[in-house]
Amino acid sequence: MPESRKPTQQLSWTDWRGKEVTRTINLVIDVRDFVGTPGYALLVVAANTHLSVGEIIRYFWCVKVERGRNWISRRRWLFQVPDALNACGNRPNADGKDARAVEIMRMFPTLSVRDLTAVLKENGISRGREWVRMHRCD
Repeated sequence: MPESRKPTQQLSWTDWRGKEVTRTINLVIDVRDFVGTPGYALLVVAANTHLSVGEIIRYFWCVKVERGRNWISRRRWLFQVPDALNACGNRPNADGKDARAVEIMRMFPTLSVRDLTAVLKENGISRGREWVRMHRCD
């Protein structure tokens, strides 16, 4: 992309002398400009959040960059959006039934957490006691 067409943003502030200072912030980089630098592997991880750790390792192997699975896994989460399909850990509202569960719990405000869990299970919504406890007042 030509230098003049790269997305940028203007940052302006007044310095301690009262002088107006303006800087241009580049919002897009070309990872190829950083081949051979220590930060290249991190930029590749940041640019490829849609790839699995194994696929990133395979790419690094092809371009002769030595990074282990642990290294990639420990840094990859920095660039994942919270609802990414390939993110690690529990996914909030994975089955899409949270709203219905809260709606059902509102119909039974005096039931215990254990009883609410049973009511939800009868309605085909599997939620643990801790989830019910955390969301019963939503």
